[in-house]
Amino acid sequence: KVSFMTSRMKSLKYLDMSNNLLSHDAPDVQCQWSESLTELDLSSNQLMDSVFECLPVNIKKLDLQNNQITSVPTGMAELKSLKELNLASNRLADLPGCGGFTSLEFLNIEMNLILTPSADFFQSCPRVRELQAGENPFKCSCELQDFIRLERQSGGKLFGWPSAYVCEYPEDLRGTQLKDFHLTELACNTTLLLVTALLLTLVLVGVVAFLCIYLDMPWYVRMTWQWTQTKRRAWHNHPEEQERVLQFHAFISYSERDSLWVKNELIPNLEKGEGCVQLCQHERNFVPGKSIVENIINCIEKSYKSIFVLSPNFVQSEWCHYELYFAHHKLFSENSNSLILILLEPIPPYVIPARYHKLKALMAKRTYLEWPKERSKHALFWANLRAAISI
Repeated sequence: KVSFMTSRMKSLKYLDMSNNLLSHDAPDVQCQWSESLTELDLSSNQLMDSVFECLPVNIKKLDLQNNQITSVPTGMAELKSLKELNLASNRLADLPGCGGFTSLEFLNIEMNLILTPSADFFQSCPRVRELQAGENPFKCSCELQDFIRLERQSGGKLFGWPSAYVCEYPEDLRGTQLKDFHLTELACNTTLLLVTALLLTLVLVGVVAFLCIYLDMPWYVRMTWQWTQTKRRAWHNHPEEQERVLQFHAFISYSERDSLWVKNELIPNLEKGEGCVQLCQHERNFVPGKSIVENIINCIEKSYKSIFVLSPNFVQSEWCHYELYFAHHKLFSENSNSLILILLEPIPPYVIPARYHKLKALMAKRTYLEWPKERSKHALFWANLRAAISI
C-alpha cells in the first residue's frame, strides 16, 4: 500500500517509514514506487525476506535494519543503483551475495546470526569499499580461518576491525578477538592431517622394524618365550625341585671351533690338581631327550658361575648366543655376579653382530680375563680364573 501511495510523487527522493509495523506477506502483489525515490528507510518494522521483491528499482540507499530478514533471495529483481544497504539486527546466517546489487559499495550486516561468514564475499562484491560485519556470534573454528585471512587481504575494508570481531563460540575462546585466533594448517586440513599421520606412522613402523632387525628383537622375544616355557614345564613336572640345587661350580660356553682349547687347556687345568673345579660341559652333562634350550637353561641354573670363552668364533655361533642370553638373564633376575668372561682371541668390533649388543655392553663394563700367548703367564691366568670361580 505504501508503494502505491508514492507512485504519483514525481519529486520524492527520500522516504522514512521506520518504527512502524509494516510487513509484506503477499509476494504476488506488484509494488509501484515513485521512480524518483533514491533513499528509503524501512528499519524497525516486521519485514521478511519477501521485501526484496517490493523495492524501488532506482533506490541508492536502503535501510532494512531491525527486521526479520533471514536471507537475501537469489532470484530477486536487480537493484542496479543500490550503493548502500543496511541489514543490521536481522536474522541473517551468512553474508549476502551481490548478484542483485551490482553497484553496492557499503554493507552493514552487524548483529545478525552469522557464525562463519563466507570468505568469497569480496569476490562476489568487487565494488564494496566497506563491510560492517562486527557484533556477530562468530564461531572460532577452521571454517573461520578463511574469513580472517580475507581481512588481511581486503586492505582495511572491514569496519570496526578488530574490536567488533570477537569469538562467541566455543566457550573457552569466548571474548577472544578474531585477530588473535590462530589454528595451524595441519589442524584445519583433514587431508594434510591424515597424510601427515600416515607418514609419521610409516616412519615409526620403519624405525621400529629397523631396530628390530638391527637388534634382532624377534630373536630375543623367541628366546624369552622359550625360557618361560621351559620354566613352566619344569614347575609342572617337578615342583618339588624348584628349590634349586647347585651341582656345578661353573658352566662353560664356547664355540665348537674353540673346543680343542677348552678340552686341552681349560678343563684339565680347572678339574685337576688342588681345589678342583667341577665344570658343566654340554657334551657330557646335557640330558638326552630334552631340548637344547632346556639343557642350556638347566645347566646355567645348576651352576654357580657361567664361563664364556670369547673369540671371533664365539660371536658367530647361534648356540653361544643362546647361552649368553640366558646367563645374562640370570645375572639380572638374581642380581648375582655369575658371569666370567675369557677373551681367548681379540674380537674386532666390526666382527660382533648387531644382536650381540649385550656382549658389547658386558665387555665394556665388566673385567675379563685375557688368555696370554706367553707360556710363562699361564700360571697367573689359571690362578686368577680359580679366584674368580671361588664361591
